[in-house]
Formats: sequence, structure tokens, C-alpha cells
Amino acid sequence: MKTSKPPVVDFRQAQEDLRSTLRQGMLDAATRLLTEEGPAALTVRRVADAVNCSTTLLYSLFGGKDGLANELYLEGFARLKAEFEASYAAHAKKKNDKDGLARIRLHARVYHEYAKRNPSYYMVMFGDAIAGFVPPVESRNTAWESLAVLIEAFDEAMKNGTLPPSNPTAAARLLWAAMHGAVSLELKGYYLKTERANELFDAGVNAVLRSLQMGPEST
Repeated sequence: MKTSKPPVVDFRQAQEDLRSTLRQGMLDAATRLLTEEGPAALTVRRVADAVNCSTTLLYSLFGGKDGLANELYLEGFARLKAEFEASYAAHAKKKNDKDGLARIRLHARVYHEYAKRNPSYYMVMFGDAIAGFVPPVESRNTAWESLAVLIEAFDEAMKNGTLPPSNPTAAARLLWAAMHGAVSLELKGYYLKTERANELFDAGVNAVLRSLQMGPEST
């Protein structure tokens, strides 16, 4: 009768697994602090205390507060991208597209709702919520890739004739600028009524789309 051999322990892999687990635990703790208490709660000490570890370990895993902030920045965009994809998948089979712009309007609505549900994350992604934090170029490129669905939607609308041909990336940036402006004012409390904020956001989106429908020759 053969006896089974004990499993071989890979020390390096075990170390890496532990490191990954600790890192994710710290990110989860930072996310809780961010969403429950806001960006002001994101100190190295608070995060370390939340997972009962030393600040030295946090510095080892993230390189300090900026490294942790960068991970939250990327996480925010990953979540937004996932919501874009999930909403589009759920609505892709619907044929109720009277003006040919339903996909673009859907993405605009997802963007607005995401910002309202995740104001702290949004301010880390697009604002100055974490003092002194400047996302590195690679992270900013990743962030813009998360908004690629807007470019794809404009490209589709231009190819099927809904919008006159132009640069879909420029169109997506124009729409994003309008949405971000309206959302930033809303999150900072410049609108006293929620209904007014929704109305102005929709008006901004519609103004951009009407301008693009007219084309550059009409301006």
C-alpha cells in the first residue's frame, strides 16, 4: 500500500500569498474608512490600526500613503468601468433607441449615479480629496482606459450615421468635461436641491449631444 507524500511547501509562494492577503486586507480597510468617514480618515495610522498591524508593514507593502492612495484611485476607476460594462450588458438587447444615442445616454447616467453613490471615491479619482496625492502617469492612463466605453459609444454613433463623422475621442472628452463639471458642483453642495442637480446634469449632456449632432460646419 502506497503512502501519500506530504505536500511540498513552497516558502516563497507562501510568503507571496501572505503578502497578497495582507495587502488586500489593508485596501479593504482603507476602502471602509474612505466610504464611511471620508478621505480625511485615510491616514497611515488609521489604516494600520484597522488591520492591527504596524505602520512599518503598510509602508513596506504600499510605500506609504501615496502608494495606498494610488491603489484607491485605480480601484475607483475599476469599479466605474465594471458598472459601465454591467449596465451596457443588461441593456444591450433593448431596442428602444429613438435617437440613436441610447448607449451614450446610458453611460452618462451610469457615471452620474456612480458619483452620487460613491462621492468619496469620486473625489479621490477626480478631485483633491487626498492632499498632496498626484496619480502617476501610468495610473492616469489606466484611468482614461476605464472611460473608453464613451469613445466606443461615440465611434459607434458616428459609424451608423447618428452623429456626423468627427473624432470620437475628442467627443468623449467633451462629454466627460461637461459631466465632471456638473457632478463636481453637485458633490460640493453648490446645488440646493437634488432635482436641480439632476436637471442640470441632463441639460449638460443634452447640450453636448446637440452640438455634436449639428457638426462643426453649423457652429
